[in-house]
Amino acid sequence: MDQVIKTAELKATGVPGYVIDLKCRPGGPWQRILPGVLLLGAGPPTRAQRVRAALVYAGPGTVVTGVDALHAHGLRALPPPTRVHLLQPATSRRSCADHVLLERTTRPPAVVVRDGLPLAEPNRAVVDAARHEPNALRQHHVLATAIRSGLCTVADLTAELNAGNRRNSATPRSALRLLSALLR
Repeated sequence: MDQVIKTAELKATGVPGYVIDLKCRPGGPWQRILPGVLLLGAGPPTRAQRVRAALVYAGPGTVVTGVDALHAHGLRALPPPTRVHLLQPATSRRSCADHVLLERTTRPPAVVVRDGLPLAEPNRAVVDAARHEPNALRQHHVLATAIRSGLCTVADLTAELNAGNRRNSATPRSALRLLSALLR
């Protein structure tokens, strides 16, 4: 389907390691997209393949959040970030790799499955996207876009911010107060 597979899965089906190495050489038909994860194609990976590869790399219990989850929820107005943002259980110790932002959480989100992808529910995805956006103007844009689209309300986002980690939440809180005042 998306041409993303674990190296271990290929080996389990009988594909020898040397064949995998041979096919992943420069100019070969396959490529290593993340440690232990292959793309069975030579072209640049699509965003969907990057998201799928990040999930395969991170393992079970991992959930897509942030802008990639919002795109899957239908909010396509936001530009894709450089890294795929995933939430993983607090007990997981997988480290970040290349284009993946792995965040451990003791408060797993409600999961919505779309196209086989486990996604954080919209309120959590918006708050996670805003908290990890370093530019205050773009943080405001993320929040305002989600509210304008009807995906979330100011009250829902404020409640999500209050329930979660306080780290990187000052600017989104300020933006939500401003948006609340503007919507009155």
